[in-house]
Amino acid sequence: MKNILIDYRKELFIIFTILLFFIVRFLIIGRLQLAPDEAYYWYWSKHLDFSYADHPPLVAYIMAAFTAIGGNTEFFVRLGGMILCILSLCFLYKSCVILFPKDKSIAWEILFLINITLLFSAGCIVQTPDTPLFFFWMAAFYCASKVISDGQAKYWYWGGVALGFGLLSKYTMILIIPCLFLFFLVSPRDRHWLKRKEPYLAILIALIIFSPVIYWNWQHNWVSFLYQLQHGLAPKKIQIFQILSKLLEYLGGQAGIVTPLLFISFVIYSIKGVFQSTINNNRIYLFLVCLSWPIFIFFWFSSALGKVAEANWPAPAYIAGGILSLDVFNRFYKNNVLHKYFVSAGIVLVVIINILIHIHLIFPFLPIPAKIDPTNQFHGWRELGVVINDYVKNTTNSENIRFIAGDRGTIVAEAVFYTNNNFIGIDFKQPQRYIFLKDIGYLKEKDAIIITRDSGISSLKKYEDYFASCEFITAYDLLFRDEKIKSYRFLIARGNTFRGNWSPLP
Repeated sequence: MKNILIDYRKELFIIFTILLFFIVRFLIIGRLQLAPDEAYYWYWSKHLDFSYADHPPLVAYIMAAFTAIGGNTEFFVRLGGMILCILSLCFLYKSCVILFPKDKSIAWEILFLINITLLFSAGCIVQTPDTPLFFFWMAAFYCASKVISDGQAKYWYWGGVALGFGLLSKYTMILIIPCLFLFFLVSPRDRHWLKRKEPYLAILIALIIFSPVIYWNWQHNWVSFLYQLQHGLAPKKIQIFQILSKLLEYLGGQAGIVTPLLFISFVIYSIKGVFQSTINNNRIYLFLVCLSWPIFIFFWFSSALGKVAEANWPAPAYIAGGILSLDVFNRFYKNNVLHKYFVSAGIVLVVIINILIHIHLIFPFLPIPAKIDPTNQFHGWRELGVVINDYVKNTTNSENIRFIAGDRGTIVAEAVFYTNNNFIGIDFKQPQRYIFLKDIGYLKEKDAIIITRDSGISSLKKYEDYFASCEFITAYDLLFRDEKIKSYRFLIARGNTFRGNWSPLP
């Protein structure tokens, strides 16, 4: 009876914590200005297409649906992603109950741990392709858990649906296929699935759902696939010292988003889980290992040979890996005082950091230099919109100003959003990213507001080939905590009479 009461109190505490965090997040998403990447994806949602040069289209579809309901506000841009994050926790809970039916406390504990991490908090607040990716990865993980626990073939088909929509979210969803096939290959009890039709029909279902993206890429010389390969996997000739440096940078990024103490705990306990899966032939551990470590190793390898993987790229691996490390801790280390205090210190630290960052997003107070504070990207864009709108309102021949141009697509998108979506936005630096605009011939002989990174007035010369003339308006400094951010200093100009040529800037 005492244990039941303790478990009940723990569950209530976890539910209260999750509700509290989500209440705060709901308050934040309506007050926080859009990050540049968010504005860029929102701009996609105003020009829907089968796919885009950077990513598949689902994040844009979600934003389009919710802004159609509530308007082009920060809250409705982010609301769809927030709802998906809540629903993903439901899949996470059900998956744990399926995998560990005799210990349902693990399900509650993993909900708590995932919810307090910086990675999950960022995914709830800032809407990127990673948010729907996490949801559909979690849904596919749930379906796979049902297959290996109950042997129900129908969940292969639901898993195929989840896989297809995951691929519409972000291409890294493809990694779940080799991870699952690795498990079915090395697990004697489950190997029979490789001889059945269901796994292959699931992939076929996913490909049918994903086919519009394939068709779009075929129409546009595979631009999106090639962009992602060059962005994350392009090998470079580097020396051994550089490889080690990149690997350390990769690990540092993971420690940053999980917090160092919890990341160390995660590595220790999940490695223990790897050995347990082989030595004791623990089938559930083997499943969790195959759905986590290959992803970490893949991005570790790609970081060593090319560009360092961004901290969020291996995020899906923390689903299975987190469950694995938590159960290992509970089974082997929970009664060890040293481990207990180490993990407790890690949890306290991440909760404190998470709370402070939530507050700092709206009321910046942490003593971080403004120029390196990553939250500076959420400030100053509304004021930029005011500057542009005031100029357009008070200038002559303002009706001929039809679009905003620049050399950074995310900044152009910010300007479009905070001028109330009154203009078309074009990035002259990478026009291939704006294929979704189709023909822009109707903009010929129209005028534009030019926003370019400030490297002196001479930087406007690169736009002279596009316009009959360029007229300097003002310099704009993004202010964060009353300090100018050098990387967000722009020149604003008027480009008169667009010639209609849209070749990349030199």
